[in-house]
Amino acid sequence: MNESKLATPAVLQLQLNQLASDMVQMRCEAVVQQKFWYQQQLRMEQDNQLLSLALLQSGALHTSTQARLQQLSCDNQYDALTQTLNRNIMLDRIGHAISMAKRQHKQFALLFIDLDNFKPINDLHGHSAGDDALKQVSQRILSAIRSSDAVSRHGGDEFLVLLTEVKNRADVIAFTRKLGKSLTKPYQIHGHEIKLSASIGIALYPDHASTAETLISYADAGMYKAKHQGGGRAC
Repeated sequence: MNESKLATPAVLQLQLNQLASDMVQMRCEAVVQQKFWYQQQLRMEQDNQLLSLALLQSGALHTSTQARLQQLSCDNQYDALTQTLNRNIMLDRIGHAISMAKRQHKQFALLFIDLDNFKPINDLHGHSAGDDALKQVSQRILSAIRSSDAVSRHGGDEFLVLLTEVKNRADVIAFTRKLGKSLTKPYQIHGHEIKLSASIGIALYPDHASTAETLISYADAGMYKAKHQGGGRAC
């Protein structure tokens, strides 16, 4: 007879216990490995980009396929709405900045930007107006930074700005004042003049934190402090 038909309740219970144990182990392993998932995903994205580049350079692909691969490579790096870097690529850029700063004994800054009173734009004028506002905001931020710096959309109306090789906090404050002034200029959206401001949190490496995650958390806390003080400022 088939062995499964001979299984006793005791055997079934033993198998059930083993399955439960395996599931617990899997959950534990998932927690332990969580920090490595981003790196693995990023390596996969980089491998795909290298493969695409090799195929493009070989000239072995049809023109339409080449265009599609180039578009996919771009999509893997940028936020679709604002054309700023996506979160994974920004984390990689921050990690690279940390490595460079360690070797060269330099510092850099990470800004966490959250727009003040952004929700009413969606409520009063619709989500398409909100999207247009985010596009214009991102362009103003991109226009304010150097080629060595980076901007990413962190989520919703939040942005991260990586400022490489800053001299001191005073330089960063000066930059945030200039950027804040730019972001408060009126926006023309769907026939309406809309005003915005931004709360900005500042984190300096290595003064405030030493990893990408803790730098983001520190800058995030500074942003909330700025918002609680009325917004339109940096902390």
